[in-house]
Amino acid sequence: MPAEEPATQSARPPANFAKQAVVVIHGIGEQIPMDTLKGFVRAAWETDTQITDNGMPQPAEVWSKPDQRTGSFELRRITTRQSMATPTFPDISGDAGSGGVRTDFYELYWADLSASSTLEQLGTWIAGLLMRNPFTRVPRSVRSAWVFLWIVSLAIVYLLLAPVLTPTGRLWRFYPYGWMQDWQPWILPIIGALLAWVANCYLLAYAGRVVRYTRATPENIAARKDIRERGLALLDSLHEAEYERIIVVGHSLGSILGYDLISYFWARRLASHTVTEGSRAFEALRCVEETLAAYGESHADSDLEQFRKAQRIFCRELRRRPKSVAPAGMQPTAKATDEQTDPRWLITDFVTLGSPLTHADFLLASDTASLQARVDTRDYPIAPPVREVLDKKFFQPAKNAGLPLSPARQPELLSFKFPPANWQTHHAAPFAAVRWTNIYDPARFIFCGDLISGPLAGPFGRAIVDVNLAQIRGQSWTFTHTKYWELDDANAPPPAHIVELRRALNLAGQVEDV
Repeated sequence: MPAEEPATQSARPPANFAKQAVVVIHGIGEQIPMDTLKGFVRAAWETDTQITDNGMPQPAEVWSKPDQRTGSFELRRITTRQSMATPTFPDISGDAGSGGVRTDFYELYWADLSASSTLEQLGTWIAGLLMRNPFTRVPRSVRSAWVFLWIVSLAIVYLLLAPVLTPTGRLWRFYPYGWMQDWQPWILPIIGALLAWVANCYLLAYAGRVVRYTRATPENIAARKDIRERGLALLDSLHEAEYERIIVVGHSLGSILGYDLISYFWARRLASHTVTEGSRAFEALRCVEETLAAYGESHADSDLEQFRKAQRIFCRELRRRPKSVAPAGMQPTAKATDEQTDPRWLITDFVTLGSPLTHADFLLASDTASLQARVDTRDYPIAPPVREVLDKKFFQPAKNAGLPLSPARQPELLSFKFPPANWQTHHAAPFAAVRWTNIYDPARFIFCGDLISGPLAGPFGRAIVDVNLAQIRGQSWTFTHTKYWELDDANAPPPAHIVELRRALNLAGQVEDV
């Protein structure tokens, strides 16, 4: 593995500091624009006395600025002062350790595009969940919630049917008939109205958005397209800006959207993961291939850690390539755009909070086997990425380039060659460059902790860094799904979940070089 020496810096605007962008993707619910972002910035920047130790007046100050890159006039970007000086972000003169980084926070708002689910769609989705085999198609982690959903559903059916039955019916033994006899004609309308109110005000606002985004039914296709296009447009515009690094943060259902956006963005920007033999980026890719080959043979934690180091170096080399230079063999055509020829990849980190991706075999597939089949066919990228069997015609070029070829079995690589001397990683390998940190809070008794969240290393690969808050701070006894950046007292030492969030973001490169 090559030494982690600084690469040549890309051209910066006339300023004496580096800039990075953080994109926060909210979860389900009737979100108000900017509410999520303001609370997040307070936890990630304004109350962090370490990275705001910059020697400036009002060191943690932030500004809210208009910015059309978000696609909405309801949204603004929040920009910070320069962080403390770190070797990760040298100043414009190139002096290591004398600069810091200024962060722009953006909210990817999509609640307005995910509304309009109907009760019929919601009912069909819930019925599909209920009618699954609990032993083969319901993960153990959500089996208690599945049983609870059945109890609630049966209770609703009972409340609707009991009033229309005769008082001698068996169901009436458990119904308060005596004191409700005079109200019998009104019971059914009242219950119906109450259920309709709950369904419209709460279920459609929350679960309805899950149905709208996760189910690829004909009535949802347009909404899914609009949501993804808004996210991709924001990432495109941030790549065109002056940023040196982009961090994507997804909360709840927003983590599924963030996962999709990174996957599509990688697949459409071919130049960003095409490297030329002899370049620094190619040497970094070769190290990724070597560490993955070693991990594929051993499955040892030590080899997995070596992959993570190579992953970080590869991403750094990709993001620090000059923006204006396209890889050899990929010259612009009459129809080419800067999106197709920009060789940089700026997304370094994907941070998921309370992610339902832990239940992907329940939400995104019919069972574990079907989820694995979609991973194998490159529908779902994982970390580390799936390697592909190398075509025989590439054996000698790969050997000449110094790429690892296993003598024990069919050689596998992440990349393939095309003339004259370029190698390109396949479309489902964004996590060859992007680090993925998942923070979750295991649930107990359904409502203690966060039932929606869970580890992701199982379904999406062991290179994901899973942070189990229960192991750090103990079991939570309240519902914590919306509390991953909650701060009760800004003057007290930061609680464990804030410490882990700041570590995952690594805004100033204070944890490790980015």
